Amino acid sequence: MTKKIAATVGKDITGKQKYDVMRAAVSRYNTAMEHNFYLEATALIESLIANRLESRLAELTSDEVEIDTLGNLIKKINKSKLEPDAELSSIMKNEINAWCGKRNITIHRAAKLLKDEKKEFAQFLEAAKDTATEGRKIFDLYNKRLNQLRKK
Repeated sequence: MTKKIAATVGKDITGKQKYDVMRAAVSRYNTAMEHNFYLEATALIESLIANRLESRLAELTSDEVEIDTLGNLIKKINKSKLEPDAELSSIMKNEINAWCGKRNITIHRAAKLLKDEKKEFAQFLEAAKDTATEGRKIFDLYNKRLNQLRKK
């Protein structure tokens, strides 16, 4: 199976191309939220967070990075203690890591019931809305700090 390698700005794509794709994904996230499509919004924000982690991992290793899950990306960065910035490290270990569990429930349990569970879909959608909203806050927090570091 062929590995899927994330494109690197300056090497594989232009900064404008990267910006345009991210801008379109954020725009679609906003549209999904406006129309109560919280599962789509959650999936989009997960992709945006993963994009930032992949970009950071490539930056820290000066190597190509495989497209991966949030959990695996966090492990790769933490395993080698690659992240020198305490704030980014904290966001990864705390906010993103905790959010992954909520994201899993939102995406993987939409149509599933646990034994002895009475599921009200309206309540599930409210929780999904909270997950998508929280994911956006985490993305903005991580992205803001990453941009601050890159401007130094």
